[in-house]
Amino acid sequence: MKHSFLATMTFVILACGVSSDTGINKSFFVSDGEHKKGNLTAVNGTISVGNEASVLGDCSTVNGQIVIGENSEVREASCVNGSISIDRNSKASRLSCVNGSIEMGSEVKIDGTVSTVNGSIKAKRETAIAGNMETVNGDMYALETLIGGDMSTVNGDIELLENTIVKGDIIIDRKQKQSKFREYKKLVITVDSGSKVEGSIRVKGDDPNVTVVLAGGGEVLGEILNAEVVRK
Repeated sequence: MKHSFLATMTFVILACGVSSDTGINKSFFVSDGEHKKGNLTAVNGTISVGNEASVLGDCSTVNGQIVIGENSEVREASCVNGSISIDRNSKASRLSCVNGSIEMGSEVKIDGTVSTVNGSIKAKRETAIAGNMETVNGDMYALETLIGGDMSTVNGDIELLENTIVKGDIIIDRKQKQSKFREYKKLVITVDSGSKVEGSIRVKGDDPNVTVVLAGGGEVLGEILNAEVVRK
């Protein structure tokens, strides 16, 4: 365990470069209106960015949260064993978590991908994500959101509401066989309230256990492959 911790720390510190602030058992606070240069990296600590502030670098934590206020901007935000929240009208190039959730307020702009391994992703009204939205074990919820790429998961439900648009495909990858004592949980993809998937819904695997619910004018312009379809 100690060796693993030291290895993680070495990687984090080397990745930061000379223009970084790195803290062990320390948190970082960027005040309202402050403009910070370089990367911020916290191990066993949080990173808090106030309103109308900016970080001209990446924000990353190991065992800690990242909280970004309103009308603010950071480059990439990433965490291991933590969570990320980014408030109204703020911007980032990319958001990623290993074990933790990601929540985006209204009018948030993400230039790249939003991804988690074990955690949920939530996007509120008028959020725009230029890249993909991805989880492995986590639900995804999008309200009046534009997703420029694909959505993908293995074990997470998907809800698209209030005219959400997915420009690419929705991909459910269940090709890997489960043990004989386990099966994939029932996964539900809901496309509701005028939402639209411009690509296809593609479910991979011999025993997918996936249902697609189309309701309230929600539609999929491409094909729906290897899933049960329920229309309401």
